[in-house]
Amino acid sequence: MKKRIGKIIMKVILILIIMVGVILVAGLLFLNLYPTIGDIPGKADRISYADITKLYYDGQFHDEKAFQVMTGKQGTASERKIPDTIIKADKPDILNENDPGVLKLTWFGHSSSLIQLGSSNVLIDPVLEGRASPVSFVGPKRFAECPVTVEELPEINVLFISHDHYDHLEYSTIKKIHPKVKRFIVPLGIDRILTGWGVPAEKITALNWWEEITLDGVSYALTPSQHYTGRNPLKANSTFWGGLFMNDGTHKVYYTGDGGYYDVFSRIYEKYGAPDLMLADSGQYDPAWSMTHMFPEEAVQAAMDVQAKWYIPVHWGAFSLSNHAWDDPIIRAKAAADENNINMATPRIGQTVDFDLIGGYNECWWE
Repeated sequence: MKKRIGKIIMKVILILIIMVGVILVAGLLFLNLYPTIGDIPGKADRISYADITKLYYDGQFHDEKAFQVMTGKQGTASERKIPDTIIKADKPDILNENDPGVLKLTWFGHSSSLIQLGSSNVLIDPVLEGRASPVSFVGPKRFAECPVTVEELPEINVLFISHDHYDHLEYSTIKKIHPKVKRFIVPLGIDRILTGWGVPAEKITALNWWEEITLDGVSYALTPSQHYTGRNPLKANSTFWGGLFMNDGTHKVYYTGDGGYYDVFSRIYEKYGAPDLMLADSGQYDPAWSMTHMFPEEAVQAAMDVQAKWYIPVHWGAFSLSNHAWDDPIIRAKAAADENNINMATPRIGQTVDFDLIGGYNECWWE
């Protein structure tokens, strides 16, 4: 009897070991072969990165300051992480080509935006599908309408990707949109993901921090930020990250990308001057990762450091990636901006903002 029980136990253990092995193998195959995950830079790329920047070593990119992803205990989950009903979006007033000297912005929710800087259409971190996830059936689901489809967007002069996280770089959107994009501007390493998805290499410019390129009369500079990357959790920081500073000679626009607060914003002002418009990471913060995203009060301080003429909070309003209430970022940002006399605009999702009239886009629509 004992021998029989022992054999049964051994069989059960063997079956469990086989099941765990199958799951591990399946997981590794998914991370390495599933197309939405994306490729990583090869050996030759990694060697070149070490020559390009001192922030690439030990096979990874690093921040300027000592950095860690997890910094404390996670905050209590709000009962209002997502709104009770889906947020309706405006229909954008997007022209195929803007007039020279005119600046327009259309915010699509979270960090996705279209900047119409003179005659150039600049698309930022477009995530136009239903989830910020490598798969369509699980992961953070969009709680606001997406105001546009890829088909409704105009021809894009520049598409900028700030980093490779799923809420900023989305496979389906890139696959659909790349034929109508003239040039991609990305941090080092993101180019390998894009070429793996079928984007021609000649359409991609990969930059290091502080590097610039001028296209159609607009200068684009990749700016530092304090963050990290990794679509594959086993291969963290294999690609770089950053923000974007744009200047067409009439207007300057600065998008921070994702990142925690530190002294970089005053240095950006010293190098490029005060932006007319700043789009700043102001959501998905938590005490548990206080170095990776700015709290709203820090975003307002960043706007003060860079001496932005106008500030718009982004990285909120579409996906819930943290424990705070969905509208906590805008409520706190408005309070901090009012306290510090900072010009802050609050456009609705999908509303096209004419910068010459930006003072009129101050509706508290989230209420």
